[in-house]
Amino acid sequence: MSNNLMKKTIILNESHKKCINEWFSMLQQRLYPFNGGTHNGRKLRAELRRATLPFGVMLYEGYFCLANALFNDTHRLTPTPVHQQALAIFVAVAAFASANNEKAPFAAQLSEKVKGGERNIMSPLRFEQLQASETPEEFCRRLIRAIKLRGELGVNLFSLADGIFLWVQEQHNRAQNLSPEINLFERLSVRWAMDYYSTKKLPKE
Repeated sequence: MSNNLMKKTIILNESHKKCINEWFSMLQQRLYPFNGGTHNGRKLRAELRRATLPFGVMLYEGYFCLANALFNDTHRLTPTPVHQQALAIFVAVAAFASANNEKAPFAAQLSEKVKGGERNIMSPLRFEQLQASETPEEFCRRLIRAIKLRGELGVNLFSLADGIFLWVQEQHNRAQNLSPEINLFERLSVRWAMDYYSTKKLPKE
């Protein structure tokens, strides 16, 4: 399986990526223009970090800043309940990120080595627990733990976002007794496993 295929996103596109990156940049600043307004991003970020997981962020301006930007005529992300729930999980998790790092896919970043050692940033056991998450709260808390383990190295926010959207879609399909994706390489667990265990093929930080 080529790296190019695995890096291809399933739900989100480049237009969504630009919007997500601009929103995250806004969260790092006290005054920052975003989607036609100027916001105190640090205040919004602090509110999001205090929100009840996983959907408490939907009560705060920081969530709606991104939702209103993505669910509009420019970026055209359809505001289905599945997408709204996925966006809430992403916002709750991304609020804890220190930096946006696009050097590798999100799951691959978790198996990079701790500086000066041979230990993975996230151990295989914790990665398996993340993969085995059954509820939005479990998934959200384990993703926040992963982001905190990355620390100042940051994470690939767009890769993370697409993974979250795919996870929520798969959970919805399972609850509705819909057939799973036939293409194994478009299932999140397979994509993340291949990224996590293929880090040695990717450029180092």
